Amino acid sequence: MPRLKKKKVQQIKSDLCKPDATQPAVAKKHRISRSTISDIATGRTHKDVPWPEGGPPVKRAGGQRKPNVDYDPTNGRILELEAEIAHLRDERNRERQKAQAGAKQRGLFKAMTDVLTDRIIPIKPLPPVRRPRRKGQIEEHCVMHLSDGHHDQVVVPDECGGLETYNFPISCCRGERYVETVVEWTQQTLHPQFRFTDLWVLAYGDHTSGEIHGHTERSYFRNQFKNCFAIGKLHALMYRDLAPHFRSMHVVYVPGNHGRRTAKKDHHGAHDNWDYLVGKIAELYCGDIGNIDFLIPDAFSVNLDINGVGFHVFHGDDVRGSLGIPYYGLQRRQRNLTALAHAQDGPRIRYFCCGHFHKPGVVGDMDGELIVNGPWVASDAYAFNSFAGYSEPSQWIHGVNPKHGVTWRMNVNLRSDREQCGPNRYKLEFNPDVNIKGTRTGRAPGKKRNASSAPA
Repeated sequence: MPRLKKKKVQQIKSDLCKPDATQPAVAKKHRISRSTISDIATGRTHKDVPWPEGGPPVKRAGGQRKPNVDYDPTNGRILELEAEIAHLRDERNRERQKAQAGAKQRGLFKAMTDVLTDRIIPIKPLPPVRRPRRKGQIEEHCVMHLSDGHHDQVVVPDECGGLETYNFPISCCRGERYVETVVEWTQQTLHPQFRFTDLWVLAYGDHTSGEIHGHTERSYFRNQFKNCFAIGKLHALMYRDLAPHFRSMHVVYVPGNHGRRTAKKDHHGAHDNWDYLVGKIAELYCGDIGNIDFLIPDAFSVNLDINGVGFHVFHGDDVRGSLGIPYYGLQRRQRNLTALAHAQDGPRIRYFCCGHFHKPGVVGDMDGELIVNGPWVASDAYAFNSFAGYSEPSQWIHGVNPKHGVTWRMNVNLRSDREQCGPNRYKLEFNPDVNIKGTRTGRAPGKKRNASSAPA
């Protein structure tokens, strides 16, 4: 392109100083490129040519815009649209702030699990136990219910009339008894007639007493993270001892109300719960056990297909009682969910499983059943003094047949005479950080770690 003459540049600068002048219009008038006009206007070229009186044009905010001759600032439609835009912008900003605050809270446990993934050493699996198949055996799935453990809670006899003594070592003893009963019942007592290929563990909340009502300060480890870590390790050891006796294990975790981290229940924050961390720690410890799979949905309830039979699992804290009796509220929820189940995929829901009330029971309604699980702790200061509450520590197990549904059930009593002597296999009371890289084990120098063995 030939160099512009001085006179031509003076004309361009004169046109640029006009009030309504734009660079595209000046470029079109003088038949030169838009970039050349921009270089002259910004002083990158032809600095030797003086500007007309008044100096170079003042740069307008927002860049070069075409004048809108039809714009009327008093037009009602324009004012309405501007108000709507302002309202939507404010609403977006408020929701963005809420989302950022929620992400910080709900992302806490996920950040913890990301760190623990590289630090937890999975426990070693036990060799499988092969039992020959007998002619005429009925194949079923076995279901274990695991809820309301409150494993980190401490109950002294003086607080509840001497009815209960409870702490983490005692909960480990009850975990041993639970595992031994399941293995004995499924692999020995029922083995001549039944063969259980799969084991389902329905873990629906309140494994820890959490932070609400000041439980952390009164808990066994006095630290909520250590509480969850020890409980997750206890669950993992239970699964390790059960896995050799079944072809597959399916572990499902949904949270309870005690593990929440908010003052009131946030129905969008199922993973913002200490029960979620318990489940993830158990999953990490079982990482090398090939026949165990975990399901930890970001929800407070889940529908399951267990051997072709529909189950709905939830903790039960959302159910409202009537005259102090929760079963009326549970029946209402069961009927409503039964009606909604027709619009869902998968098998029809026939069984509804919950805990929370610390009172085991089974209630039949229509062609389904409501299974309410029992607690690990019989009573405490609140239950004993508020409403004289007491329930024998127990958990349900039952078989599921694809044709007949639940065929048998047993309410396993968790108490044993050896509780005062401490656990035999799950000795975690003074050493919750075993198998963590870079941490102290807490045992005396020169002592060997207690070995864990499978149940007889």
